[in-house]
Amino acid sequence: MAQMFIKVVLSIAVLLAFIVPGYVLKKAGVVQSSVKRGLSSILLYVCQPALIISSFCVFEDDEWAVIEQLGAGSIALNFLVAAAVSLVAMLAVFALCKLVFIKFADRDRANVYSYIAVFSNCGFLGVPFIEILTDGSILAVMYLMIFNLVFALLVWTLGVWLLTGDRGNISAKKVLLNPSIIATAVALLLFFVPEINFFMIEQVSELCILPEYLSTMTAPLSMIIVGVSMAELPFKSLFTDAGTYAAGALRLLAAPFVTFGVAALFYVFSAGLVSATPQSQYIFLAPVIAMSMSPAATVVAMAEQYQKGGSSATVAFIANTLLSVITVPLVMLAVLQLWPVVAA
Repeated sequence: MAQMFIKVVLSIAVLLAFIVPGYVLKKAGVVQSSVKRGLSSILLYVCQPALIISSFCVFEDDEWAVIEQLGAGSIALNFLVAAAVSLVAMLAVFALCKLVFIKFADRDRANVYSYIAVFSNCGFLGVPFIEILTDGSILAVMYLMIFNLVFALLVWTLGVWLLTGDRGNISAKKVLLNPSIIATAVALLLFFVPEINFFMIEQVSELCILPEYLSTMTAPLSMIIVGVSMAELPFKSLFTDAGTYAAGALRLLAAPFVTFGVAALFYVFSAGLVSATPQSQYIFLAPVIAMSMSPAATVVAMAEQYQKGGSSATVAFIANTLLSVITVPLVMLAVLQLWPVVAA
């Protein structure tokens, strides 16, 4: 377990090292603030969809053997359970936030902090960590991508409502045409109908390089954007706002353990429904791991887009991303110790 702890800490340190280029280039005047919008667009419209396609459509032979052994029907059921755990967990965290910030005077900031607590950096950082914690289990990665689908649906509904306070800003068109939603629909089609999955045709296997390479850009680009944002703020401001710590406690500590509780309940009530295999535990643990991550990078862009608490969003996002270096390994250690008790 100590070896796992060190591995997670080192992985976070490596990811955070990608902050340095963005920070240095911004401070040196080589990169302008407008670059963030361009990089964010690349993440949203290119890298994130590629990550989804890669997770559901590109497999090694041994990975596909595991999938075939489980069967399409069982996997579809597992996806539904993982989606249900993810949805209930995020809504439970949202309800907790409403209680915590019920008397908070500045509603814009309270809503930004609630957004941070509910939405994690599950896509950009969740995949590297779940691969570490599960020894690269392809099923665990796919369950995390199901969490990411629920995340995308809620970001463009609940998330938009949180930042604007106006349900009129929620657009079915924006939800359905979200790049992650489109990529997931295409990926699931190719996954469940492998006969049309051109990524699995040996004669054109080189096509796999495209989504694989693009998907590996997600975490570095995400952290470079953090570095640029960090260079725009006085360093002291990152740790002087009490609301930032409240949001951090909810995001980094409360959210994963609320999700753990939800996952444990689903595990108990789905006994006999989900096939009992060593990898079936990841149906329940993938959402917990996803909800243990630092705040979602989208909070800064969306707060700026809707002009609601932009500076608070940036400060809380950066500060809690840095604090996640400490919390993520500890939470992961606790989760891995507690889950065998639930599964016993």
